[in-house]
Amino acid sequence: MKLIHHALRHLLIPFLLIFTIWGAVFYFLIIHEINDETNDTLENYKELIIRSAIRDSSFLKSHDGLMTRYYIREIPKEEADVNEVRFFDTTTYIEIEMEYEPVRVLQTCFRMADDRYYELTIEMSTLEKDDMIETIATSMAIFYLLLILCVLIVSHWAFRKSTIPLYKLLDWLGRFRVGQPHEPLDNPTSVHEFKTLNQVVEESTRRSTELYNKQKQFVENAAHELQTPLAVCVNKLELLAENPDCTERQLEEIASLHQTVSGIARLNKSLLLLSRIDNRQFPDEKEIRLDQQIQAQLNDLEMLYEDKRIKIDTSRLEPLLVQMNESLATALTINLLKNAFVHNHESGTIEVESGQRHLLVANTGEHPGELDRDRLFARFGKQSQRKESNGLGLAIVKSIAELYGFKLSYRYHSDKHIFQIFFPER
Repeated sequence: MKLIHHALRHLLIPFLLIFTIWGAVFYFLIIHEINDETNDTLENYKELIIRSAIRDSSFLKSHDGLMTRYYIREIPKEEADVNEVRFFDTTTYIEIEMEYEPVRVLQTCFRMADDRYYELTIEMSTLEKDDMIETIATSMAIFYLLLILCVLIVSHWAFRKSTIPLYKLLDWLGRFRVGQPHEPLDNPTSVHEFKTLNQVVEESTRRSTELYNKQKQFVENAAHELQTPLAVCVNKLELLAENPDCTERQLEEIASLHQTVSGIARLNKSLLLLSRIDNRQFPDEKEIRLDQQIQAQLNDLEMLYEDKRIKIDTSRLEPLLVQMNESLATALTINLLKNAFVHNHESGTIEVESGQRHLLVANTGEHPGELDRDRLFARFGKQSQRKESNGLGLAIVKSIAELYGFKLSYRYHSDKHIFQIFFPER
């Protein structure tokens, strides 16, 4: 959910509650005001009738008008309470309209000069509350919808206007990549909080870039400096193994040491390659037929791992033309294919499929089940203890894919580990 929608949702809930309460209060205030005005009119009418009756006894007759009616009846003294005035709502039958209509009623008692008591009941037509409730509810609903629409439009405009620096910062962060060139943050604002946020983000990205460059430089320097000594060690071990004076035990130790040093040399070479990829030191590009390159690499790997008797299916290997650096194209496919051989079991299978915009490598594995996706493409994310695996093969594949914008994916289906690369349209 976007921030603006989250904020507007929390704004609408109080508005709904406030307007509901306001509508109820508004209704009762109107009813109270209508009743108050009607009561005042009835009071005035009462005074007029009583005064007229006291002056002229002929007014002691009931009167049935269109909007106002009054009824006078004589009552015993015991029932009379001249100080009591009652107001209430009821309905009365209107012959002209042939239906019951709501009326406001005043009921009181008064005493004549002859000490006789009379009850006066005055009825005055008033508004139908059901109709008024419906009218008020409809009007308020329309008013509420229009007001909410205005609030949403104004709030949306004000929110977008106020958060322009935030979205600029988010856009800049979305394009920021550690180790890659990026433009400086240009996000002027007069809001103190946004200024602070800009400063914190710039400082954090600066530190991240600085640490990344230092780490990258260290790895590159270390790998480069180790390359020559490791090559010398391997050569000296090979010369030492050719010494006829070496015993069988010594030859075994030399072979073990040679294997260890060779592994370190391969690891060092992979680290150096990753460092060069991160530094974008492969500018030269050309069109490469990956399908032909893959076929040649499969032939070499099949001979290298012939003891595993792995079955290879290339029936769906179709022409695949990619624009990229030749060395990186070789590294991309050889690491992907070698991973399928190294982590396969004896008599396993490897399927290689390619098309105009995709490459797929599927292989059976040593152990059933999906691999840990969080560690699969990480550097040194080894998920087996094989000596020929240094944990950098798939990391190299991922780095090359990210460099060229290829989409790399992994899934486990039908007891096979499936790695797939999608190439963008040229």
